[in-house]
Amino acid sequence: MKFCINTFRWGDYIHEVWDSWYLDQRGVLLVAEIRPKDIDPNDKKLTKTAASPENRLSSVTNQVVVGVSHAYVCPKGKQIWLEGIRINPKYRRMGIASKLTYHMIKHGKEIGSDAREAAAITAQGNIASRRMMEKNEFHEKAKWSYYTGYKKNEQQANMNGLAIRNKGFENNQGNICDDDINAICGSKNVSFASPEDIEKIITFLSRSKTFISGGRKYVQSWKWYELDLEYSKISDLVASKKIVIVRTGDMQEIGGLAITNNSLHKEHCAEQNQLEDKEQKQGDNGEEDVAFDAEGSSLQIVYVDAPTSASLKNLLVFVVNIVLSSSLFDRIQLFTPNQTNHEFYEISEVLAKFGISKSESFLLYTRSI
Repeated sequence: MKFCINTFRWGDYIHEVWDSWYLDQRGVLLVAEIRPKDIDPNDKKLTKTAASPENRLSSVTNQVVVGVSHAYVCPKGKQIWLEGIRINPKYRRMGIASKLTYHMIKHGKEIGSDAREAAAITAQGNIASRRMMEKNEFHEKAKWSYYTGYKKNEQQANMNGLAIRNKGFENNQGNICDDDINAICGSKNVSFASPEDIEKIITFLSRSKTFISGGRKYVQSWKWYELDLEYSKISDLVASKKIVIVRTGDMQEIGGLAITNNSLHKEHCAEQNQLEDKEQKQGDNGEEDVAFDAEGSSLQIVYVDAPTSASLKNLLVFVVNIVLSSSLFDRIQLFTPNQTNHEFYEISEVLAKFGISKSESFLLYTRSI
């Protein structure tokens, strides 16, 4: 699988997920192979490629893997998510990706018979992938941007991103509070959502042009899921401290929100317990407990809806304070749909002030099945 090593400028992730994809009960891992008998002798390009020394496809060699992909049936079985399509560069432009796409949908329907949509993302600059999606009757549904910011550390010098930093604003004087996660930001108009806010959140999102332009989706593990505006769904997100809201001046309405992929309250409590255990063990034997290692962890903001620059700044002060004050996180990853704002502002400029820089733009493609 050497062709899955240097797919992007930073490498690839296929080797990290291969085992989980193989064992996935809600998905299917597919590989495309070429055997000597499959080769049309009149196809000079394929014949030449297969006979090249690096491929060594001959009567002695039974087959060679030329492509790989994974399909996943999302919760509730409504959508089949297509991902990880990789084709050996020497075998591209031969329709292999299209065949993998066909079989991903076919096998996905066998797992989730109620699925009515197939979806995938591709980098905006990946013209070949976009053409393949459109050739297979997928349509562009939404545009999303991905941003990253890192804590300042030894590895930071090797990162393209800026170092995360807190940025104070005139209307937000929030400071770190060590004892209470719900008071991390001192500003009265930004906080974790409470059960009393659920109906307001549903109303805010149902009226949001940004929510509609983003395909009514949010992100989990690099999969774009439908965010159902059902009371129970929003209630679950609120209960696990995954929604941060900005209130309007009179505190009666919601002026912006962010959804995280981490249960911040739970993880904060876990960290406090780890620290207490560490202190206890140090008191017992004078040795440090090094079992707890949060290196490489990130706080993901999987949906941002900030109609004004002020609401975005308030959200960022709150979230950045969490990252900077916690050993659980070493970076922020932020996903946001193409913003449709009541007040025109450039989101990248606001994020850059916090050390969060744009990494990539993605297009979400969907197709009815």
